[in-house]
Amino acid sequence: MPLNEHGYQIIDLPAASPEMLETFGDLKFDEYMGDNRYRRFAQFRMSHKAGQWDFERLPLRPYVTFSKFNPVAGGIRRHYEPIVADFTPQMRAGATAIPLDTSTDWQVNVHQFRIVTRSDVSGTVVPEGPHSDGRDFVLIAVLGRHDITGAEMTLMPHGGGEPFYRGTLEAGQGAVLADREMFHDVTGIEPIAEEGYRDTLIVTWVPWADKWYGDDFEERAISEG
Repeated sequence: MPLNEHGYQIIDLPAASPEMLETFGDLKFDEYMGDNRYRRFAQFRMSHKAGQWDFERLPLRPYVTFSKFNPVAGGIRRHYEPIVADFTPQMRAGATAIPLDTSTDWQVNVHQFRIVTRSDVSGTVVPEGPHSDGRDFVLIAVLGRHDITGAEMTLMPHGGGEPFYRGTLEAGQGAVLADREMFHDVTGIEPIAEEGYRDTLIVTWVPWADKWYGDDFEERAISEG
């Protein structure tokens, strides 16, 4: 089912294996975005071959984005440990649901997150507030929710305004978005017990020809910040 008239779709994800889910317990503390999140990172070149999406994993580089898209930690090189699990089934499901143009290659960023909340740790999910990531398309994939409430997602017109979607993604659900057409936001989480957490996979796509990977892109994003 393609994106709807507002440019999004809520999808059911391929089941995550126990081995995939276990890797969320081994994420490394994200020192750039507050005190409550753990992350790993990977990048790919994605091509359509033999009837399906094929993923070429790229050498690990720092994560860089423009400060206009992330005023909290944009315009700098952020160093993260690499993702170790194989999330290509979820990535392929997102690309197919959009559906992405199969005649072009795509540059893919993948962020594996655990956001924790306790009585002494904020449950903020999106420190930058309502925003666009600046990519063509985004998949927000929820793979786990443990002892929490909250994390209601809102989608609204680009630049802000009255939301056209409000809802809470459950484990095993994802949202695919035409990112340049909207802002998205997620409310904070609160623990039901002593500690809770939300495990997500964020996948973003831009055409490979746009050159959002490598030294030149990083220098451009940093200089514009």
